[in-house]
Amino acid sequence: MACEKTGARKPEKQSTLYSTNRMEAAPKSQSTACCRIRFPLAGSLSVLLALASGLALRLWMLKQFFNLDGDPLIYGDLAKNLLLHGSYALTGSGGALDPSLIRLPGYPLFLALCFRLFGMENYVSAAWMQIGLELAGCLLLADFARRIAPVRLKSGVPGDGSLSLGWSTGAAHCTLWLAALCPFTAVYAAEPLTEGLTLFAIALALWSAARFRVRPGWAAALAFTFAVTFAALLRPDGALVAVALAPALLIGLGRKEGELPSGAKAHGGFIGFMRGLKPPPPSVTTLAAGAKAHVIVAGSTARLKSCPDTSCSQDEVFPQPGKSCPDTCQSKFTACKAPHLTRMAVVCVLLALMPFAAWSWRNWRVFHVFQPLAPRQAINPGEISYPGWERWGKTWCLDFVSTSEIFWNIPGNTLEMDKLPSRAFDSPAQQAETARLAADYNLNKELTPEIDARFGRLADERIAAHPLRSTLWLPLGRMADMWLRPRVENLPIELDWWNYGEHKDETCLSWAYAGLNALYLLLGVAGLCLRPRFSTPRSTTCPWGPRFWRAMLAYMLLRSALLTTIAAPEARYTLECFPMLFALGGVALYRFTRVVLLVVFRVKTPAGKG
Repeated sequence: MACEKTGARKPEKQSTLYSTNRMEAAPKSQSTACCRIRFPLAGSLSVLLALASGLALRLWMLKQFFNLDGDPLIYGDLAKNLLLHGSYALTGSGGALDPSLIRLPGYPLFLALCFRLFGMENYVSAAWMQIGLELAGCLLLADFARRIAPVRLKSGVPGDGSLSLGWSTGAAHCTLWLAALCPFTAVYAAEPLTEGLTLFAIALALWSAARFRVRPGWAAALAFTFAVTFAALLRPDGALVAVALAPALLIGLGRKEGELPSGAKAHGGFIGFMRGLKPPPPSVTTLAAGAKAHVIVAGSTARLKSCPDTSCSQDEVFPQPGKSCPDTCQSKFTACKAPHLTRMAVVCVLLALMPFAAWSWRNWRVFHVFQPLAPRQAINPGEISYPGWERWGKTWCLDFVSTSEIFWNIPGNTLEMDKLPSRAFDSPAQQAETARLAADYNLNKELTPEIDARFGRLADERIAAHPLRSTLWLPLGRMADMWLRPRVENLPIELDWWNYGEHKDETCLSWAYAGLNALYLLLGVAGLCLRPRFSTPRSTTCPWGPRFWRAMLAYMLLRSALLTTIAAPEARYTLECFPMLFALGGVALYRFTRVVLLVVFRVKTPAGKG
């Protein structure tokens, strides 16, 4: 009407508004979601190159350092008699078979399988199989690191919208490279010893435990059961894997501490790991409301797959970031899953105990002793032991050189006084008494009960004079030696790495090994330092802290405590902690790499570009 009255104003141009059923992301959210560098082949190339490098390293060590002295021949003899005579026994004098329990049956059974498939006493075939299994363990550790890495490290989004390199599995790739190129573990994969299989079993236990925490099911539970059982069948101390990791399966089950579940298949298993730098698949949609992004899992069911209660929603069981889980949610989850988890736990425990029940029954039937594992002193019932000699050795033995030059050679070889360190004597009178003992022993090179008792009395005298030294300082020193010394025991070089003037090149190599060992330890400690503080409330999340750090730290502490009781230290006894160091170090290394790229080089990706 106004137009008709005036006649001067032109009608305004009308526009049509088209409404769509789509939610457009806010500009900040879009820039955050899209600032990803897409290199589809980068992840696969990184994995293949790491595995190829690890394989080349192990094959070179197999060619250079393959050795059958000592324990490999004991394991091989047990395996050969199992196949040829059906008896778990060692070959004695005159070819007689002597039943034995000094070694657990795990590794002899593995060697028996290799001998059956590839020929009797074909130890090289066992090394080849160990190399393949250890490389598979490297992949498992890499995927374990992907699962325990914090959300920000896994997604590649720092949360402030400033940058993203898009390395959704960066921690996994760092872990893979650390594990594949470690010479300390590689050399044991190339020798017929239990360490290579133990490392694989620990990697499988870690991976299956992390998978079970996210998606409780029979596959992960049985894999974990096999891993911890196999580790304990290889070495008696392998039982610590179950002691440290089993509680982590159930603690916090169904609560992701503010993180998306890995089971949502944003990067499913090894497929997501191999994708490397590719962005998440379309099943994970990023929606923005204002300046805040809200992540949902499209197409997910409203409850856990195995939970019959429709009121137990996924948001309740796995709370989203910033959303606290009510107390009623945990009670619902417990009620829904308790019977199923109880059945699963009972079955797995029974399966784990069955091999040890059979082993205990065999030992009782043959030796009339209850022995579910293996004797600490590695002797059969009725054989001569030397408690006095061992107790005396604990009063001065501190490093692997004493183990190699003295403990492994007595009895049967000459006890040389000049090889004993000065800490073996507290006074000139004690040195003279030790010299008389050595002379009496060297007459027949046998530790008779009388000579062993004299060593025992000498040990009691030293312990009474310095109780803290024998009960605290020396055990801690032996443990430190097993953690920190150069791991060159498998290399054909001198073990006294501190004598630079006598063998310069070998000492330099030992120092390099010591530095590399320290680097792995420092990376592991750095990964632990990313954990949440003990004072942090349970409802507060730590965006950079790796999960499962408590279980990994518990295993390393338990193993270190066990090692303080050993009289003859060997660096290989701490090798079983390296899978944890690889995973923790991978998370820390990727975090450090991100800081360097962000802060030092100020790397950024333009917003809106893929």
